[in-house]
Amino acid sequence: ANFSEQVVESFPSDISTGIYYGWACVGNGDVHKMVLSIGWNPFYKNIKKSVETHIIHTFKEDFYGEILSIVIIGYIRPEKNFDSL
Repeated sequence: ANFSEQVVESFPSDISTGIYYGWACVGNGDVHKMVLSIGWNPFYKNIKKSVETHIIHTFKEDFYGEILSIVIIGYIRPEKNFDSL
């Protein structure tokens, strides 16, 4: 689940890029484990950050338009660029 540009721009400016872990909730649903990537977006020539949440749960359907709430608990590693798959 990707956050909108407006949400990403409202994140603290001093938060480091990288991979984080925590909890996520879609709408009024259950709380699930998640990992979160905060990083520079090559699509925008690396001048904008993107925030992508990977919820560790299988949903029965898409949840576009729902409110996504997250709690970041910890930091895993810095952002990395990969040369291949």
